Amino acid sequence: MLETTIETLKKLGFTEYEAKAYISLVGFGMATAREIQETSGVPQGRIYSVLRSLSNKNFIEVQEGNPSYFYAENPGTILNKLKTEINESINESIEYLSNLHLNSKPPSPIWVIHSEWGIKNRIKTLIQGADKEIIIIVEDYSLFEWILPELKKLKKRVNVEIYAKSKADFAGTNLRVTEFSEKMEKMYSMMEKVASVEKEKYDHPEPKINMIIDDSTGFFIGKIQGQVEGVVIQVPHFVYAIKTFMKMLEEE
Repeated sequence: MLETTIETLKKLGFTEYEAKAYISLVGFGMATAREIQETSGVPQGRIYSVLRSLSNKNFIEVQEGNPSYFYAENPGTILNKLKTEINESINESIEYLSNLHLNSKPPSPIWVIHSEWGIKNRIKTLIQGADKEIIIIVEDYSLFEWILPELKKLKKRVNVEIYAKSKADFAGTNLRVTEFSEKMEKMYSMMEKVASVEKEKYDHPEPKINMIIDDSTGFFIGKIQGQVEGVVIQVPHFVYAIKTFMKMLEEE
């Protein structure tokens, strides 16, 4: 029960040392700093600053003297007052956040991730969340090294298909890799040329890694002036069309 009460007081704004000192003082009713320190476990060098902080917050009273005595008023009165203030703050926050939510636009099905940290975390969540299939087209093996550790952690039976320009890059990974067919190679070269033109006009990234997860989510990783960016597309019919086109090229 002691640990639960300490955690509850911390949620109400007490520090851990304040909570321990306060509980000790409530047990005494009135006590010196030394008595509180010895029973609460608060370090000797911190006890006066902790008691001063409790006094400044009006949680306890001080009777000055030599030594000074500290007194805890009815804890029910103090904690009920804190609970009321916190409930009022929570209600105000709910109203404020609800208004923000109503005024906000619906989430976009396409968005860009600019940080390496964000891209790696998106790779992790996509692979861990896959139910049936992961298709990966690899142009830049150095970026595939961000994906490899997550593939190795897969515990579910998910079909993983990897297409790449060179199978030799994947030696030792124990992954099944299919080299680009002639038509897929031409398609990818065409995509790179289009991306190169688009990059000059609109700063679009050059495609380096393309991932398709369960026919529903596409994740495309590219580079702009050496900076890696990721594009998430959650438009199932569009992602399925890309997958179907790829399969058609591979079969031909």
